[in-house]
Amino acid sequence: MENMEKPVETYYKKLESYYDSNGRLIQYPSKRPMRIIALIKITEQIDVNRKYTEKEINEIIKFNIAFDDIELIRREMYQYKLIGRLRDGSEYWAETDWRNAYAEYIREG
Repeated sequence: MENMEKPVETYYKKLESYYDSNGRLIQYPSKRPMRIIALIKITEQIDVNRKYTEKEINEIIKFNIAFDDIELIRREMYQYKLIGRLRDGSEYWAETDWRNAYAEYIREG
């Protein structure tokens, strides 16, 4: 088992084809592990020590995707508990424990 590649590495490799030359996601993956990794890559750009407006979160997402469904990505980030928000959507933030919750999906180095 020592020489075997971790399954997460396989997903990272497969996911490479989902990005354009600018590192923007061109298609939202259908497989859950690949979705989580794609969402983590966006979440890593959100400062855990600050609050964001919906517009600011949308800008971060927009910068990272090459398709038009910002709402889908934002909703998924919330559903996977990568980000939190106030009920009225006026404030967003990165959840403090998302790195622990998804440790198995985070690439070392």
